[in-house]
Amino acid sequence: MGSCFRRCWAGMRRAVGAACLAAVLAVVAAAPLAAASLDLSNLVLNNHDGRILVRFGLAIPDLTPLETVFAEGGVLALRMDARLSEKSDYLWDHQVAEAARMAVIRKTGAGYVVEPAPAPRPGKSGAAPATPAGEPAVPLASGTDLAEVLRQAFGEVALDLGAWEVLKRGESYVLGLGISLVRGDVSAFWRNTLFFWSFDVIPKARYRLDFTY
Repeated sequence: MGSCFRRCWAGMRRAVGAACLAAVLAVVAAAPLAAASLDLSNLVLNNHDGRILVRFGLAIPDLTPLETVFAEGGVLALRMDARLSEKSDYLWDHQVAEAARMAVIRKTGAGYVVEPAPAPRPGKSGAAPATPAGEPAVPLASGTDLAEVLRQAFGEVALDLGAWEVLKRGESYVLGLGISLVRGDVSAFWRNTLFFWSFDVIPKARYRLDFTY
């Protein structure tokens, strides 16, 4: 009886292992083989009606990796985050403001649509939602030409970092901007499990702007 149990247990382990391996291979196969590149233009910080606005433009010259994801039925998410810090003589700068935004890019039939990411469910942590919970997202852009849709959505981007009055005259500051394009159809579980595998279509790019007010 003990021998029968061991054979049964060994068979179950092989079956579970094969199922897990198949799932891992399926997720890995869904990742794009090549990463796209990102062009950033006109990065500025200015005062707009007493608010700190970070303005810039984004372009993706090679759309092939994006089309590959869409052909597999995938969804993309563009993440943008900005942090403004006061320079310090010590090891770390003092952060005074931050803002983040995420937009979802998907293919719908013969066309494409870019819309704000859905608001997180109550109790979920994360960046401030682009639209209030319960309200439908208004598309940022849509059409049949992917390059034109992306130009409409990200040709001119503005992130609000808060009240201008937080800046102190004569002080030096650094603006950090991070942008990445990731697959939005890969769960956090697989991202953490396959930590050695990149699901980024555009690896996170970081930009820095130093200035004195």
